Amino acid sequence: MKDQLINFLRAMEYRFELLEDTNERTTIRSGISLSFGAADGLMVIHHNLKLVEFFAHSPVNIPENKRCEVAKYTAYVDSMSYIGNLQLNHQRGELRCKTYLRYSDEPVAQDIIRDNYFEGFNVLERYMPGVMSIVYAGKDADAAIREILGQVDPTNN
Repeated sequence: MKDQLINFLRAMEYRFELLEDTNERTTIRSGISLSFGAADGLMVIHHNLKLVEFFAHSPVNIPENKRCEVAKYTAYVDSMSYIGNLQLNHQRGELRCKTYLRYSDEPVAQDIIRDNYFEGFNVLERYMPGVMSIVYAGKDADAAIREILGQVDPTNN
């Protein structure tokens, strides 16, 4: 699996770094520039579980006084997303999106790797404006999700 992921990144000419490579786990770091900043990506292969986790880390740190409202917003996002789980670390204020896949001894289709790799970044790109409106514009989670979905709130006029 490690070779497949490295070949995937090389084929796209993405820079990456091998952070860890043991019998239990391999971790590869890469990243993408999004509209709101550079987002780090991690691919973590759990060899014994035959599981790959794909993480897209937001460059925006959530202030402590906004974390509960952002957590509510992430719950809304997760209820609408088929792939990708938006997660907030309440202690550090880090926001990330996670996807994963299980694999066997057979090669995994490149489409499946690509979809899982990019979907975390796509979820961040799609829903970070709502997070930003909570953090910087003082909106609540309900207003932020309505805004992202294009639902007009007549009380804002």
